[in-house]
Amino acid sequence: MKVILVDDEKSMLLIMRKMLSRIQDIELAGSFQSPGEAYNYVKENKVDMAFVDINMPEENGLDFVRRVTAEINDIAIFFLTAHKEYALEAYGVYAFDYLVKPITKEKLENSIKKAKEKLIFLQPSDRCVNKSKLFFYCLGSLDVKSANDRFVQFTSSKSSELMAYLIMHRGRLVSKWRIMEDVFVGMAPQNAETYLNTTVYKLRKALEPHGMKSIIISADESYKVDMKDIYVDMIDFENRILKINQLDGFNQEEAIHTENLYSGELFGEKDYSWSLPEKERITEVYFCFAKKLVKYLIDTMQLTVALHITKKLINFNELDEEANCLLMEIYSLQRNKNLLERQFNRYTNILHNELGLPPDNMVIDLYTVLIKSFR
Repeated sequence: MKVILVDDEKSMLLIMRKMLSRIQDIELAGSFQSPGEAYNYVKENKVDMAFVDINMPEENGLDFVRRVTAEINDIAIFFLTAHKEYALEAYGVYAFDYLVKPITKEKLENSIKKAKEKLIFLQPSDRCVNKSKLFFYCLGSLDVKSANDRFVQFTSSKSSELMAYLIMHRGRLVSKWRIMEDVFVGMAPQNAETYLNTTVYKLRKALEPHGMKSIIISADESYKVDMKDIYVDMIDFENRILKINQLDGFNQEEAIHTENLYSGELFGEKDYSWSLPEKERITEVYFCFAKKLVKYLIDTMQLTVALHITKKLINFNELDEEANCLLMEIYSLQRNKNLLERQFNRYTNILHNELGLPPDNMVIDLYTVLIKSFR
């Protein structure tokens, strides 16, 4: 596993290098005194783990990690600091562990061992099928890449929208009249048809440098995308879920990889009116699957992974009652009364501020039972 160190103290970097060099399967990819240099490195290179000091003059370690994890979600974060008071905030940005200086080799080894054993959601989920020539990522964003990892540069917003529209029809022919009604809504038919023809031309031009111009197929006044050489994360996500019936020890790694494919709502912040029903459907599919997975992980006491997924659920919808209850259960099982109380109060305040409502009696009863377990 490839590791980087980020600490403004040169002596600490030397100490960590020596300790990491004695741990099996760990490759020190780089050590940085500057968070800016570390950020640039992580953007261009694959890194599995990052050990980050919190107190640095150039940039606070928490802010650095927020920048990194906003773009990269498959990296395990370990905070290094002499100040215990930052621990709660550090876990709030999904840090795997919080190591208080001075750090012992035993503590470091144990932390890395847990990461290898439990944080399998951080491992690559073979998102990219080898034979694919184009990769369409639409969960949480709208990005199209070629096999050599180059982004497809769309010259107009309508050409990228048309690509997304055709991908959502999964290789089926769509009449130009239907496309004009959905994608070019509000235009006069003659203008919409002209705009459609121009957009198809621009879309093919955008795909041409990647050798994929011919995937946009027209026939019988209809259009479709030839899907045979295209990987689509949403389709992969759904196909994987369909293969997982009953969660168990044999498929839990595949289930966690599947959950990790979901990076956010369909097309991210792009609210295409034609995509809203599909967006709601995919979100519901994810929430049902993720909650089922969290319950399994709680039952098998895999609380670190369960915590990560549950926080992700609440980040997507902080009003979700079931997710908030699951998070309180996890804190109770971790024997963390402070975080349990904090989560209940946070959920109560959000309900009051957003909806003017108190928590449901079921939530209150659950909280009461969990709090009593600490007595």
